[in-house]
Amino acid sequence: MMNKLKIAAILAGSAALAAPAFGSSIGAVEASYTGSNIFNVSIGTGSDPTAVVTAILSTPGTFNTVTYTNYASLVNDGTGSLDVYGSATGLYTGYTPTVGDAITVTTAEYSPFHQLPELEKPSTGTYGITLDSQHNTAPGAITATIEQMNVPTLPYTIAGYLVDLNNVSINDSGAGDNPLPGSGLFGTSNLQLTVTDGTSSEELYYYPSSYSLANINLSAMQIPIGEQVDMVGIASVYPTGPAPEFIPMSITVVPEPLSAGLMAIGSVAMLMRRRRTA
Repeated sequence: MMNKLKIAAILAGSAALAAPAFGSSIGAVEASYTGSNIFNVSIGTGSDPTAVVTAILSTPGTFNTVTYTNYASLVNDGTGSLDVYGSATGLYTGYTPTVGDAITVTTAEYSPFHQLPELEKPSTGTYGITLDSQHNTAPGAITATIEQMNVPTLPYTIAGYLVDLNNVSINDSGAGDNPLPGSGLFGTSNLQLTVTDGTSSEELYYYPSSYSLANINLSAMQIPIGEQVDMVGIASVYPTGPAPEFIPMSITVVPEPLSAGLMAIGSVAMLMRRRRTA
C-alpha cells in the first residue's frame, strides 16, 4: 500500500504542474512578455499584490443603439495596470465588475492588444475571476503628456493605465475614412482626429464601437474643435503604423480665463446683492 507521505508528494507534484506559470504580479507578467502570448497567468492570488479594479471601459449591453458583448476593466496591483477583457459567459462568468473590487484572475492568457496590456479568456483550460473584497481605494488616473505617449513602444508606466491628458486641443476636422460628421457631434461611429498641446501632436481615436464608456460619455457631445480641453482615456499603438493614439473616454472643456473671471465677478455681485436684500 502506498504510504501517506508518497501520496502527498504525488499530489504536491500534480499541483505544481497545474499551478499558473506566471502568478506573481502584473509587473512580473509584463516583464516576462517577449512578443508571444503568455498562458496560465494569474494575478491577485495568495501572497500576490492586491489587484483592484480602477475603471470599467466597457460593459455588455446596448447603449445608444450599439451592442457590446464584453467587459473591459482596468486592474491595478501597484506593480502595473492592465485590461481584463472578456464576456459574461467567458472570463467574467458569475462576476460583475465594480470600481474598487479586489479580484483574483485565474489562469488567463496574457495577450496585449495594440500595446494595451490585456488578460483574456484562454482557448482551453480552467479560468475565471473571483471577487475577494469590495469598496477598496482604487488608484486614480495617471497624468501624462502627448510627448510621453507619442512613441512607437509605450512604456509600462503608461500602457494599461487610465490617463489624464490636460490642457490640449482637438485641432483638425477628421481624417482618413472617418471625416468629421456634418452634425459636428460625436456619435456612435469611430472617428479619427488629432490632439495637440501646442508642441506635440498625436492621433485622437474616438472608439465607441469597442468601448461603451466612450459612447455613453461622448455620443451627442459637440466636438470641441480648437477649444482647450482635459481628457481621460487610454493610450495605444496601432500596429500597422505604428501610430500612437489616445482613446478618450471623457472630454471636459476648460473654461477660458476671461469667462472664469467673469463668472467669479458675477458670483461676488450676486453675493453682495443678497447681502443687501437679506
